[in-house]
Amino acid sequence: MTMTQRDTDALPSVRACVTALPEQLLSPPYEMRSEMNWIDFSGTANPLGTPPSFIRAMETALAAGELNYPPDREAHALRSVLARKFGLSVESFLVGSTVGDMVRAVAQTYQPCTVGVAVPGPVEYALAAGNAGHRVVEIASPAGFTVPDPAAAERHGIVFDAAVLANPGYPTSRLLPRPTLLAYLDACTWVVVDERSIELTLGGESMVALVNEHRNLVVVRSLCEPFAMPGIPISYCIAHPDTIAQITRFYDSSCVPMFAEVIGELALSETEHLERTRDFLDSEIPWLQCMLNLIPGIDIFPAEANYVMCTFDGGPDLALGVANTDELAQRLQLAGFLIRKLEGTPALEDSRYFCVAVRTREDNEKLVAALREIIAGC
Repeated sequence: MTMTQRDTDALPSVRACVTALPEQLLSPPYEMRSEMNWIDFSGTANPLGTPPSFIRAMETALAAGELNYPPDREAHALRSVLARKFGLSVESFLVGSTVGDMVRAVAQTYQPCTVGVAVPGPVEYALAAGNAGHRVVEIASPAGFTVPDPAAAERHGIVFDAAVLANPGYPTSRLLPRPTLLAYLDACTWVVVDERSIELTLGGESMVALVNEHRNLVVVRSLCEPFAMPGIPISYCIAHPDTIAQITRFYDSSCVPMFAEVIGELALSETEHLERTRDFLDSEIPWLQCMLNLIPGIDIFPAEANYVMCTFDGGPDLALGVANTDELAQRLQLAGFLIRKLEGTPALEDSRYFCVAVRTREDNEKLVAALREIIAGC
């Protein structure tokens, strides 16, 4: 199925948007943030927060006047660290800002073709591919929310030349099986795998080890999710050096942030922070799923990452405090909690869907208590 193109009231010379944007949460202005006490369950960042060493390093850099200098657009320091971390050559990495920026860098490298985008998923995949001139089609699972292999997709009339996948997927919170990816690599000219949250999963297997053998594979990673700093977007592509060289020809690297140099070495040394996070999530992800599933009207989907996709249905036969997900989100916001409504997300046109992050046990208990009070009055 082709991604829906949204009509616009713009001038005739303006092309149609490749996909409609789902509702986005507005970030409060800087001067208001200190006055707000919302607990944010709408993101996907590390529930244990940013490592103190990162904060100290950035404070030191600012005090030393690093803002007076342009950033290293080739990110030599960070690429050197990443090479040691993954055991690959420096030429296997390209550094940029957001994950969407990296997907767009890959998409604009290749001749226009039909690109399959796994759905449900972030709209930035379709925008990146569509704005690079590709035709975009949805790769929807015929059953559940697992990504079908290319042969299964073709049997349902979904045909494509390249693909953008995720490991784990958002908001489905499902990991990408290695055999499924290998099937895509055999079938596609190029494949992008978004692994921004792979460190925050239940034993998720990264696909980075495949890049040298498969030159049509590009893995995109980020420092934002594992180190809880969405305000400083630093992401990077990992691929065969020849593939990175091709992508670099079309990428100007102007979006590389200064802090990529500052925290480069720390990204390698902060292994203890990530180990504590994994130990915490091994028990907290199942716990939160269980607690959410016990609340009337809420159904959950199995989660393998630090966020849980749910539906809420008040139903005519249930005497609940709210009737639908929109009302639930509004009541939660008034109570001091933000959740991610998924209405408008590709393949989730149903307004019942929402997603909540896994945070600390204290925060998670507060959310569960608020949901019980709002929905069931207990």
